[in-house]
Formats: sequence, structure tokens, C-alpha cells
Amino acid sequence: MIDIHCHMLPGIDDGPGTMDEAVSMARMAVDDGIDGVICTPHWHPMFWPNGRAEIVHAVAQLQTRLLHEGVSLKVWTGSELSMDASLDAHLDGERLQTLNGGPWLLLELPGYAPPPGIDDHLQSLRRRGYHVVLAHPERYDYVRRDPARLYGWVSMGVAVQITAASLLGRLGPEMAALCRRLLEHRLVHFLASDCHGVRSRRPLLRQAVDVAGDLLGERDARRLVDEHPMSVLRGEPLDLWDYAPISPVRTKRPWFRFLLERG
Repeated sequence: MIDIHCHMLPGIDDGPGTMDEAVSMARMAVDDGIDGVICTPHWHPMFWPNGRAEIVHAVAQLQTRLLHEGVSLKVWTGSELSMDASLDAHLDGERLQTLNGGPWLLLELPGYAPPPGIDDHLQSLRRRGYHVVLAHPERYDYVRRDPARLYGWVSMGVAVQITAASLLGRLGPEMAALCRRLLEHRLVHFLASDCHGVRSRRPLLRQAVDVAGDLLGERDARRLVDEHPMSVLRGEPLDLWDYAPISPVRTKRPWFRFLLERG
């Protein structure tokens, strides 16, 4: 398994505070069956101004320590990019770290309301050659109110990552129910830990993959933590139509009422 959303770099954001804790997280990940992680520290121009150079250096330090400790976890560079007015300028200046330095980027939106013009912005990123992974949309209030919004983004080529803890109900039953509906409607392309430590938000995936397997079948569940992450690491596109639902037939009721009423 490969975890594409992981806060494991020490002292760089709200993840582990020390290298020893980061190593403990890595051991926990390996014990769970995770072979590698893309380290995705937060980037925000005001709160977490983590640039490419800092992240590359931190990942190299962590990999060296893991080799010294005999921890067989591979780590790659990445970042969780906040939706900000300066994002495009920072991308143009090549100051930000994409996932493994390729065309894929992990994008976090505000949780309370969608940014103005977000549809145009997502389309603009796609036109510029980026492949967008939307981080944990089950946590966004506006997606919980209107899951059809997520269908629209997937239809324009945006991939979706949900968090293992959300699916397992550790962030509340409403979030777990939404994750299950999104999986059932083939609107999820990655399952990740979004880990931050060893006590809470831990680097674990196996149990969530088992739950996803009950909904999708084992092969399709494994794709969320194996084939699809490998495509990201190689810089290859995904055929999202293989996972997006067929466009709904127009009826008197909006199609997304089905999402809200199931379960």
C-alpha cells in the first residue's frame, strides 16, 4: 500500500514534533502493511510556508534516518496545498512541491464554504497540465450538504481522496456515511491516512481498505492504495470515468437526493 497524504516530516507543520516520533510513525505504517508514503506537509503562505527546497531536504533527512534505523518505508516528496489567491503565482515560480515532483498536486479547500470561482480555478489547473487530487472532501460542509458538487468536479477531471479515519467513523457517523456513499457511487480514487502522529490521526490504512472492499470488492479497493498511487508517482493520468458514475437521467428529483437518502 502507498499513502499519498501523510504528515510525517518532523517539525515542519502540525505533524510530528521530533524525528523520533516520525520514525515511530514510519514503524507503525510498515506494521500496517504500508510500503511507502508521499510526505505532504501543509503549504499556506501565512501559516505553513513550506517550499520545495525545504520539503526535499526534510524528506532526504527522514529517508536517511529510516535507513539507519532499518525501517523499510519509502518516502517521497509532496505537499498539501491550500487554496489561496497566491497559489498560481507560487506554482508558476516552481516554489511549491507537487506529488513526487510530477504533474499531480494535492489540494485542500476551505471546509466552511467553497472559494469563489473554484470551478474555473480547477479547470484552469487542468488546462495548465496539473492533475488535481482533492484532499478529504468529506470534511467540507458544502460537500456534505450537496454531494452533487463533488460529482461535477470529478466530471471535469478532479480526483478525490478520502481519509481512512473518516470512513471508519472516527470523525463521526455522518462523515462515515458520506464516505460510504461516495465509494458506492465511484467518486473516490484514493484512500489515505492524512496521518499526523502516533496517538491520533495515525498512519494506518488496512482496516479502511477492508471496509472499502466490502463496498467495492477487494480488487477495486486495493486500487485506491496501490494502482492509483503508483500512477501518481509515475506522473501518469487516471481514467476517472472508470470510477465516476454515469451521468444521471433527469427526473423530477435531483439525482443527489439518492445519495442523501441511502443508508
